[in-house]
Amino acid sequence: MRRPTRRALLAATGAVAIAGCLGDLSDSTSDDDPADDDDGQASNGDPSLPPGGDSPDGCPEYDVDRVVAAHEIDPDETAIHLVPSAETIAGNERITFTLHNETDSEFLHNPYRWHLHKWVDDRWHYVAPLGWNEPLSTLQPGGTHDWDLRVDNAGVEDGASVREASTGRDPIAGLGGGTYAFGTRGWFDDGPYDGTIGFCARFELDADDLAPTPTNAITSTEWEDDTLVATSDRGDPESEYTRPGAYELVRTDDDVAGTPLVTETLLRNDQLRDVVALARDHDADRVRLEEFNGTSPIFGSREDGHYEYDGNTYEVSTRELEDE
Repeated sequence: MRRPTRRALLAATGAVAIAGCLGDLSDSTSDDDPADDDDGQASNGDPSLPPGGDSPDGCPEYDVDRVVAAHEIDPDETAIHLVPSAETIAGNERITFTLHNETDSEFLHNPYRWHLHKWVDDRWHYVAPLGWNEPLSTLQPGGTHDWDLRVDNAGVEDGASVREASTGRDPIAGLGGGTYAFGTRGWFDDGPYDGTIGFCARFELDADDLAPTPTNAITSTEWEDDTLVATSDRGDPESEYTRPGAYELVRTDDDVAGTPLVTETLLRNDQLRDVVALARDHDADRVRLEEFNGTSPIFGSREDGHYEYDGNTYEVSTRELEDE
């Protein structure tokens, strides 16, 4: 299973800054000039896809040659497009995104490589999935493919882990109310359009905001001088493949750009969620989480660094406790 790198997540959260407020997104159009050699016309001359070039206003970046945005196209006049079944859903309501291939050619895509972003603080933040399988699927001419998504936040604020179900969509946990974009991508192996094509469909989730709470894996907390020390029951202390580690957080005033987090992204990292939530709950500038972990390096190579959440900047570092 492939996971996006920390650098990729940073790029996904910061790559798009859309002019204007969210109220303008429904009527937004791109003022950027399309690529001169790609006007979106098929070989028969029909302008049945948007032109290539920059991502349309109101959509995240998908690292493709062109993006087909559901809010900007007429499905009856667009060769291949993604259509949402609703514009707004509430918790536990299902929304279906249907990819229609109205061309005469096979379209290649990975049905597991969908993308979910949330619009917060004038930018799109990548939310899910945290990993995906990599099969290649063929969408036949005239065919469709559906992705169902249903939000179920039961137990999340009581400490249920979101990461364990981070690759699923029906249900998907850990989403608060707001504006989201569902997307996917693919390409034609043999015409009528060159390059990769992305698809974007926005929707509103009518739900309460989520609060960042520690997971129910936390078994104890105590103060050690000015550091709040927490332990968790994650990891098997009897396993030959795990060893004790420290996941440490320091709230800092350093003038450094960190990875921007929203609650939906924070909830998808159990250790980061725990130390940030504990720091907030206990007004602690330093938190050390101790638990057994079987990753090498300890807790994974992408954890160390700076993170920004709710106006605070945190520095995270990891180490093996046996190294002391």
